[in-house]
Amino acid sequence: MADTLKLLDQALEIGNEELRHLMAGEVDEAFEAAERRGFLTSQALEIKERVSLDQLLGKLKQLKILQGNLTVEAKKLQESLKQDINRAKKENKRFKGYGKAVRGTPLIQNRYIHKVG
Repeated sequence: MADTLKLLDQALEIGNEELRHLMAGEVDEAFEAAERRGFLTSQALEIKERVSLDQLLGKLKQLKILQGNLTVEAKKLQESLKQDINRAKKENKRFKGYGKAVRGTPLIQNRYIHKVG
């Protein structure tokens, strides 16, 4: 098998690993896998060797499908994180409201009034 096809096979394996990381919510590991996958793909396309165009096209189609799956999974993760952030903001707002209710409001608003005397 040609080096180009071997590199594309490795890129596919790393892409599947990246997909597993995204499904598990491991963003840093998925990012590293994406960088490796991109490097291998670029390297494979730079090699000037005779390769069956049908095989090359098949590998590139597989990479395209994998990229679509990665994009769908990344959007799901992004939406999940957005919901978590909104939930945290609402809870923070609620806790601030409870804090104000517990402390109450002071009877005298001016802090420069001398209380003794």
